[in-house]
Amino acid sequence: EMNHIILAAKASGITSWVRVQSNPWVGGEANLQVAVDAARAFSIGAEVVQVSVASLKQVEALLEVAKDWHRSGTGQYPATSAEYAEHVKRVSREAWMIPSIETLTALREIEQIIALKGLKAIFIACTDMAEQLGHPFGYDHPEVWAAFDKVVAMARSRDIVVVANTGYVYNTRETIAERVKKLYDHGARIVMIQGIEFLMENFCRDMLQNVRGRIT
Repeated sequence: EMNHIILAAKASGITSWVRVQSNPWVGGEANLQVAVDAARAFSIGAEVVQVSVASLKQVEALLEVAKDWHRSGTGQYPATSAEYAEHVKRVSREAWMIPSIETLTALREIEQIIALKGLKAIFIACTDMAEQLGHPFGYDHPEVWAAFDKVVAMARSRDIVVVANTGYVYNTRETIAERVKKLYDHGARIVMIQGIEFLMENFCRDMLQNVRGRIT
């Protein structure tokens, strides 16, 4: 199914962005299964692969996967040194591996992570980062913003794009828009809002309550 979605997106000129499911708290800092899962996503043509990470070691492995010229999803198989050189450049240009910073262990190693060669973007998972810092859902807590701004400053110094998500407490059109603006003002240049299930649940709640009130 993922392969079909990726092919349909490519045919429509849409960038495919795949989030590989992982639990950075349970798996541990040395767990490299995330690299295997990321390789599978890249192999079917995903252009952007996002992975929750717990350590510098994991990000190093993921970046190696992202530049692997053997990825079948790239659609080319070089047979000469000239073709190989061009193919490697193309893979490097098209394959984006985005580590999602969600754990204290990853935050402690953030400077080394951002310094890695080949990193193009980094994802700040706002809900998990706030919880890890001791402020569950405290998106506007000064300590949370301080950590956010620190990552942004380091990323900007290396021309790395900062990605962030809005968070669960922003569940109306107005609060979501305000949150996106605030994240942008703090340096995020790609902002992800919650999924369609979250939006449908929150946007339709009043309507459904009204309907139920009329028929019960």
